[in-house]
Amino acid sequence: MRRNQRSPGDARRRTGCWSCKSKHVRCTEERPQCARCTKLGVRCEYGIRLLWQQDAAQRGICLGREGAWSKHGKPKPKPAPHAPTSTPHFVTPGNEPIFLHTACRHFRSRGADDQHEAEADEDYSEAEDTTSTLCTRRPPWSAPRLPLSPFRTRPLNEAYLLDYFISAICPNCSLDSTDNPYLSYITPMALVYPPLHDAVIAIAATERSLLNDPRFEKEAWWYKSRALKGLQASIADGSVSWPFIATVLMLCFGDIADGCNDSWRTHLRGGLTTLNELHTDCTESQMLRKFCLMYFVAHDIMGHTAGGSDVEPTPYTWLEDDDMEEIDPIMGCSRGLLDIINRISIISSDVKRLLSRRVLSIDEVRCFEQSRSQLERALYAIRQVPPPTTTNPDIARVAEAKRTAALLYLYERFASVPQASSGSDPSETMRHHINRLVNALILQLGPLPVTPTLLWPLFVLGNASPGDEEHRRFVLERLGRMLRGRNLGSVRLARRLMERKFRRWDLQVCEPDSPIWMEGKMAGNDVMRGLRGKWVSLA
Repeated sequence: MRRNQRSPGDARRRTGCWSCKSKHVRCTEERPQCARCTKLGVRCEYGIRLLWQQDAAQRGICLGREGAWSKHGKPKPKPAPHAPTSTPHFVTPGNEPIFLHTACRHFRSRGADDQHEAEADEDYSEAEDTTSTLCTRRPPWSAPRLPLSPFRTRPLNEAYLLDYFISAICPNCSLDSTDNPYLSYITPMALVYPPLHDAVIAIAATERSLLNDPRFEKEAWWYKSRALKGLQASIADGSVSWPFIATVLMLCFGDIADGCNDSWRTHLRGGLTTLNELHTDCTESQMLRKFCLMYFVAHDIMGHTAGGSDVEPTPYTWLEDDDMEEIDPIMGCSRGLLDIINRISIISSDVKRLLSRRVLSIDEVRCFEQSRSQLERALYAIRQVPPPTTTNPDIARVAEAKRTAALLYLYERFASVPQASSGSDPSETMRHHINRLVNALILQLGPLPVTPTLLWPLFVLGNASPGDEEHRRFVLERLGRMLRGRNLGSVRLARRLMERKFRRWDLQVCEPDSPIWMEGKMAGNDVMRGLRGKWVSLA
């Protein structure tokens, strides 16, 4: 029996009209209407139709060539679940790859071009801020809710912003739900002291704007201006009291959240100076003094850990009844650990200042080695105890992670000090300690919830291990999750510094063992500020 053979003119074609295709009839393809559609009086259409994957799934049909059948009626074999894929090793299932944007300006030689690079990076970062803000997921605050009962006499927007500050911002500022000074002290005073009330409203409006809610941009500037004018009026009247200091603290809080402009340093120094001159008259004022002192001191100390300029320590004194071992739920570490970190920054800054002028003498090298050994022993011996009323087990884990980060910070800051000891290679021993601490810190940070209190450990981790692709992903992915939650300016600036560090490492612009705080000469400006007019806070 002879098989029927198709002539070349009978070959199947894909250019027919959609009416003939739907009936599986060969179209004669006359334009604008084929003969069949003209005879039947139906609409004749040519062209391309797009089939969306969601529509195909709803209709139960296959999309493109993903059909599970063949012309012989046998199903196509499906790949085994354990079959290897060609995904790069740094892309884990469910995660998108992270890219560092590198332009021609980053390949410029060192020297005069580095200032241009810093300015260009600032322009790029501002555009990146806009993009990240637009792409940030909006949390479930898309429409103003009914205000709480104490706020019913206030305007709707103002009541909503105050409710947002109390319900969304304050709970994320403390690791302990039973010990939150923002709820215990700041909120009650905001209801009776107008400048503090305006500062709180400005903070809420700013954070809503940072989360891609443009409804409150005008309120953010207007209420902040009112708060500053209210402080000026209080100074003119001589009525400087605890609500005044709380207002300065919240203005510092808002500047850090908005973009880390240098004004937060001005508010910090002014608030700390005023705090030292104010007397305590009751137990409640003493607790408020503890909170304000811890806030100002911690942000001052952690701000100096991000850069390479000479540290100008702001004088501070802890209160007599302060427990140096108790973990503060706001900062996630003890006062004793903050003192050690501050000493590391001051001593290492002295070393860098001397090395920029001359070679260290043998006695100076031994003195600095002794100081490093004392700080190392203090970090290994320090005790950090959770508050007796806390119910959150993560407080102790966060404090331990910050102690590990402090050890890393110690080794990295003293990496440029010449070694006077003999025997095994000191640099090799130091690198072994750093690698061990990096792995320990990753294990400690892995199970912890991603909150801004982990910003400093992530920053130190990124500096200690910039060449490892998995460690880069670990740092950048968690910083990205922080930004999706609140989009704080300090986190944005820290992420930019991390990206600059990784980019310089890839392009071999910096020395292999040179952390961000040692790159002051290469960047052409103060790297601690990150960008012009900015000073990152890592507290």
